Amino acid sequence: MSDKLAEWLLQDGLLNQDQLKTAQDTQRQVGGKLAVILAKLRYLSDEQLAQVLSKHLGVPLLGLRDLIVSPQVSALIDVEVLEKHQLLPIRRTEDALILAVADPLDYAAVDEIRFLTGLRTDLAVATRSDIQKAIDYYCHGRTCRELVEAEAALKASGGVAATPGSGQRQGRVEVAPTALLKALVELLVEKKVIDREELFGRVAKHK
Repeated sequence: MSDKLAEWLLQDGLLNQDQLKTAQDTQRQVGGKLAVILAKLRYLSDEQLAQVLSKHLGVPLLGLRDLIVSPQVSALIDVEVLEKHQLLPIRRTEDALILAVADPLDYAAVDEIRFLTGLRTDLAVATRSDIQKAIDYYCHGRTCRELVEAEAALKASGGVAATPGSGQRQGRVEVAPTALLKALVELLVEKKVIDREELFGRVAKHK
């Protein structure tokens, strides 16, 4: 993500060369994603990042009120995976999973979701803070006024919204049928029987 993001931010005048160098030096020292470092350095807001990614990738930009999770997808992916990659499944259409992501250029994360669910993914961008608020609401039962109001509006219009904390059991999203396979993969990676990156690389070849 770093090279493309840096290019876009410089192109759009949201970052200058000195700020980029400082952020890249920090990244080399402490690791992590460039976008997160830029935010910590206060060079870039979550909203600016999401707008840049939406603009240059041509994917929809979602606000917090758009992050209403359908009950049909609320248990597809463990909450640990959602928080690790800062993404959220919204709903399913036939063989596609509508996925709100903070980092649509994190191809390894998107490939992992495709592997875990067996579904094609259609991406949309949302800020990290909004995705985390939605995860807290749906997976941890924490209140969120914006999502409560958005769900009420959806129900009033004839739609069906997910219930806060639905699919939650002891602080986790309920295990999906794919969870057993995921657990097996994680165990094999942990035991160093297989390499995660090599596995996802091979999966990508068979799409």
